[in-house]
Formats: sequence, structure tokens, C-alpha cells
Amino acid sequence: MEEIEDSGKVWCRGLTRPAHAVRTGNKIFATGKGEDQAIECWVDENILCVDLNEPVRQIRMARKFPLDIEPTLAGTLFNGFTHTKHADVLIVRSDHDRIEEKIISGEAYSQCENMDSKAFWNTVWDQ
Repeated sequence: MEEIEDSGKVWCRGLTRPAHAVRTGNKIFATGKGEDQAIECWVDENILCVDLNEPVRQIRMARKFPLDIEPTLAGTLFNGFTHTKHADVLIVRSDHDRIEEKIISGEAYSQCENMDSKAFWNTVWDQ
């Protein structure tokens, strides 16, 4: 079974700043994490699960990244990766059309703001 083996930042061609990413197996996934967002990631079967929480804007997102997506975005490992050798890599984009996303905001956010990631995940995907 796959698991998250490393995380850090990557420079991606066409972006103006480094992006947060995780490595599972031999693939690098850009998570889409913003500067003011807390993140938790884990692998469940063949899905990379990403929980992004931004309390200031009262937005919380759950993203499903299928692990079989082929990486297409050219980039370079930047910093933070401790178990992965620095290299030029291909990255799975956080806006790939196969990635599913649920966004909770406004009043609905107050009900899930303090949930742990797995409880939040189960709540939004069971709706």
C-alpha cells in the first residue's frame, strides 16, 4: 500500500512561487496548499486525501487525488524534502481534471472548523 513518504516545496514551470507537494511512491503531487492554510494529507487505498483548512477566510477543502494520475507538470524539488534526492521532476498538478474537491464555507464551516481531518473527510464525502 502506498503512503506519503516525504513532503516539501517544488518549483513548477509557470508559477511565481514554490508550491507545497508530497511524494508517494515515485510521484510528486502538488497539493494546492495556500500560504495561510493548514494541511493534513494521507493515503487511503488508491487516493491521496488532502484536507486544507483556512480559518481566517472560513474555508475548508477536501481533495481526492487518484494515485494513478500521470504527472505532466515540469518542476524541481525546492526545499523541505528530507527523504527525496533533489532533482528535476514531473509533478501531478493540483488542478488536474480527475481531482475531486469539496469546499465548505460560511455557516457550514463553523460546523466543521474544529473537526479532525478524518471526521471532516467522512462528513463532506458522505453528503
